[in-house]
Amino acid sequence: MTRAVAAVVTLAVVLAGCSGFVQQDSPETVTPAPVPTDGAGYPPGVSDDAVVPQALANAHARTLATTNYTLVTRQRVTDRNGTVLRRSNHTRYVAVNKTTYAGQFRQNGTELNVFTTRIDYWTNGSIVAAQYDERADRPHRVTWTVRDDGPISDLSERRTILGIGEAVDLSVASRNDDGVILAGTRLTNPDRLVTPLFVSDPRNVSVRLRVSHDGTVTALRLAFDAEWSDQWVRVTQDIRVTNIGSTTVVKPDWVANTTQRSDQQ
Repeated sequence: MTRAVAAVVTLAVVLAGCSGFVQQDSPETVTPAPVPTDGAGYPPGVSDDAVVPQALANAHARTLATTNYTLVTRQRVTDRNGTVLRRSNHTRYVAVNKTTYAGQFRQNGTELNVFTTRIDYWTNGSIVAAQYDERADRPHRVTWTVRDDGPISDLSERRTILGIGEAVDLSVASRNDDGVILAGTRLTNPDRLVTPLFVSDPRNVSVRLRVSHDGTVTALRLAFDAEWSDQWVRVTQDIRVTNIGSTTVVKPDWVANTTQRSDQQ
């Protein structure tokens, strides 16, 4: 496998496993609050009696597909002593057409050894350009032709939202003029939860979602205990959607100095 091909594989693997969040939370008990019946209606998939995960996730993705936005995900995995084993940050800037977007991914941790910890990427729907650093090595830059969805297959984090909704019993915790807060602490289908790479057996979950009236999940915080490398860890994740309608996607200067990927090299 050439270095350029390895870069493509690494980008796909790393970004596929980095849906994530931040801040170490302890499990909390959430009692659904009384919901007023006046004012604006509920977001799609949300009612007094239930939350329909697929309807909510689809509304979130459908609304963001019509605008430009910035989406930030952060993730932290800590051991029982609070030592950070892995920390990941991923920011993406998405244009209204969804084919043009750019982002930065950063990851570090005690278990990484020699591993790609810094990736910048940009795509215009025709090509993908990536710049990545390997520990104890110089930066590398490569481009390749877009296939399927490009480097990020789930720009809006629809699958993450769907997985949480199917894994945790969600209900309306509060409601205001901006939308609703959904919360849950009862894990009903753990296999549906999208977890970080090499993490399994989630439990002691706590989740809160801020949902606008149009269905956009503008903030999400998830925390749970899990097993990783024969030890119990705490996983905390956070997603925020900002600058809706005002995000600008800029082509980075380094794209001009990338090398075209060749499987024959």
